[in-house]
Amino acid sequence: MATQVLTFHMAYTGLEDRIWRDVEVSSKMRLDQLGYVVLATFDTMAYHLFEIEFRGKVYSVPDMETPTQQRDPADFTLGELAPEVGETMELIYDFGTEQHFLLILTAVRDMKRGEGRHFPWVTAMNGRGIIDDMPVRELEELIKQIDRNGKTDEPVYYSRDGIEDRSFLPAPWDINRFDLKTENALLKYDVEKIEQGYSPFWED
Repeated sequence: MATQVLTFHMAYTGLEDRIWRDVEVSSKMRLDQLGYVVLATFDTMAYHLFEIEFRGKVYSVPDMETPTQQRDPADFTLGELAPEVGETMELIYDFGTEQHFLLILTAVRDMKRGEGRHFPWVTAMNGRGIIDDMPVRELEELIKQIDRNGKTDEPVYYSRDGIEDRSFLPAPWDINRFDLKTENALLKYDVEKIEQGYSPFWED
């Protein structure tokens, strides 16, 4: 079967209209790698476990301390799972705070020759990513502050490499501070770093 390009609309549950991305990926991408794309493009620190639910089945990052009978997302490619347009997946990140992301497959097309290295690619987005360990309702309150006052004083220490850097404090978190060009310039690097971070969970 020819390699396909799948377009997912990815939204942060509870703030679906404010924080979302449209992302193109290859059908050769594994399900765990799709998870890394979500964690990267929503600016997570990627230091919590996650799982993906699709068609009533749960695919979880293997955790030897709490073994389960759930499926390993690294064992399945998107092409093998063959989602259809309109179908949804749910990614849950951080089982303490439980950040939920809804992924809707909106389009499928055949990949053009020589196009493979282009993906993943964000075609559209809205809103800066989430803040780790902050429940959606607290983040919603920050957004309301910004909507009212144009700013918030929430001190967010942040690094795209997944490590907090308290040697400097960038501008306070702002839902309106995002840039599509920058997102795509850093996305593949971020996904690779996140995959490296999770790799010990797959070691014997």
